[in-house]
Amino acid sequence: MSRFPHSPNRGRRVACGSSDVLLLRSLLLAFVLLTLPSCQSTLTSQTPPCGNLQSLSTAGLQITGTEAITDRDDLPAFCAIRGTIKPSIGFEARFPIRDWNGKYYQSGCGGYCGSVLPDKPGFSNTINEALKMGYASITTDAGHTGGLGDASWALNDPVAVELYAQKAIPLTYQAGLKLVEAYYGRPPRLEYFSGCSNGGRMAAKAAQEYPTLFDGILAGGSVLNLSQNGGIYGSWVVQANTLADGSRVLNRQNFAARLPLLESQVLTQCDATDGVIDGQISMPRQCTVDVSRLPRCNGAATSDCFTDVELKVLQHWYDGPQDSAGQSLYPGMPPGSERYWLVWFLDDGQQVAPGNALGGDYARYLGFSEPVDESYTALDFDFDNDPERLRGTAQLLDALNPDLASFRESGGKFLMWHGWQDPLVLPDQSVAYYEDLVAQQDGRDQTHDFFRLFMIPGHGHCWELPSPGPDQFNPITVLENWVEKGQAPDALVLKTRNPDAQPDITLVCPYPNAPIYVTRPDQAGEKSCQ
Repeated sequence: MSRFPHSPNRGRRVACGSSDVLLLRSLLLAFVLLTLPSCQSTLTSQTPPCGNLQSLSTAGLQITGTEAITDRDDLPAFCAIRGTIKPSIGFEARFPIRDWNGKYYQSGCGGYCGSVLPDKPGFSNTINEALKMGYASITTDAGHTGGLGDASWALNDPVAVELYAQKAIPLTYQAGLKLVEAYYGRPPRLEYFSGCSNGGRMAAKAAQEYPTLFDGILAGGSVLNLSQNGGIYGSWVVQANTLADGSRVLNRQNFAARLPLLESQVLTQCDATDGVIDGQISMPRQCTVDVSRLPRCNGAATSDCFTDVELKVLQHWYDGPQDSAGQSLYPGMPPGSERYWLVWFLDDGQQVAPGNALGGDYARYLGFSEPVDESYTALDFDFDNDPERLRGTAQLLDALNPDLASFRESGGKFLMWHGWQDPLVLPDQSVAYYEDLVAQQDGRDQTHDFFRLFMIPGHGHCWELPSPGPDQFNPITVLENWVEKGQAPDALVLKTRNPDAQPDITLVCPYPNAPIYVTRPDQAGEKSCQ
C-alpha cells in the first residue's frame, strides 16, 4: 500500500563475434572503394566531401542532410551528417574535416532520451568535446521523440522500448562505422562509448550485452538499477512531497532560498564521518541525518527554520522508500545532495522538475508489464505490491549483469564514476554493482585490470551544478591513456569550477579507497593513492 495517505490518487565490433566484424569491415571498405573512388582525394582539398555521403542511404540508413561547418569558433571544422538509422533512431554525426585522430566516439543519451542534442555542452552525453579531440563522433535520440522526463512514447510500443533499453547501441555502432569508412576511406582504429545517467546505463549495457564493440567505455552517474531507482525511489520522492490537493510541500518558490541553510546544517552533522572536518561529506552513507536537530519553525516558515510538514518530507527523502511495515526498499537521498534538489525535485510554478517527471512516468510507461489505467501516476504507486510488478521489465531495462568476462577478454577498459551526492540516480547502485563485479571476478586486482570505479565527494548528477568541491576532469583523456598507453587510472585529478571551493584539487582514488585532498596545485604530484 502507499506510505503516503495524503496523496490524492488512490484507486569491438558487433555482438556476433570478431570474425564477423572483420568480414563486415571488409565488405564495407569494398563498398566504399567501389562507389566512392574520389573520397580520399576529396579529403585533402578545401571542400569537404559531405555531399558524397548522401549515396549511403540504404534500407537501414537514411541520410537526410549533410553540411560542412567551418565557421564556429568553439569547434574545429566538421562535416555534420543527419538522418535516421532504421527503424527509427534519429542521429547527428560530426566528423572532423581535418586532423581526424582515427578514432570513433559514440554517445549515450540522458533521461528517457527522445532528442538529438549535438551541441549539449560538457562531457555528459555529448560529442563536441570528443570532436575537439579529433574524434569522429555520433549522438542519437535512442529511437523515439520525446522530452527528458517523458516516457509516454513507450506506451504499446515494444520496439521503441527495446531500442531505448539497448538495441540502439549496436545499430548506431554499425551505422556509425559505415559513415566513418565512407567519409575517411578506412575504418577507425579504436572505438569508444560514453554516457552519463541513462547514457551510463547504456554504457554498462554495451559492456554486458555487446562486449566486443568498444575498446573503451565511460559511464558516469549510471542508472544501472533503472527499475528500482525509477519505479520505487522516483515514486517515493513524488509521493512524500505531494499534499492531498496535488501541490508540492517543497518547491522553488518556498524552499530554494533555504537550501543553503539545510546544506549547512547537514554538513555540520556529517562532515566528520570520515575522520576529518574539511567541508566535504566524503562518506555520506556513514551519516544518518537527524531531522530533529534541524531548526524548527513555531508557525509559518521563515528564512531560518523548517515547518513540521517540511521536516516530515525531509525525513522521508533521507530515509528512502519503505513498505507499510517499515521495511527499507531502496536507499534515500545522500546527505550533502541538498543543493542539487533545486535542479531535480523543486517544481517551479507549472513546470514539473525533471526528477519528478522521470519518477512519475517510469512505472506506468516502462516499469509495469501489464497495462495500467490512463489516470495512473506516481501517486498511485503501492510500496507493498508494486515493486514486484516492476520485475517483469527489469531484466531488459536494468544494467546489473556483473559478468563482464567477454568484455575483459576482448581487451576492453571500463571507467565508471558517480557523485556521492547524486540525489537523482543514487550512488549506492554503482557501489553495489562494483561489489558484484569484484565477486564475479574473484577479487579487486582482477577487476581493476579492466574496470575502475571512482566515487566523487560533493559531485551531484552529471555536472548539473557546480560542486562545493573539485569534480572537474576530462574522462576521455583518462580512458585514452588507459586503453592506448596502458596507463591505468590510479587516481582522478579533479579541479574545481567553484571559486569558493576548498581545496581546489582532489585526488580521487579508485573505490573503495578514500579521496586525498590537496590544498595547493603543486602538491598534487606529491600525493598517491598507493
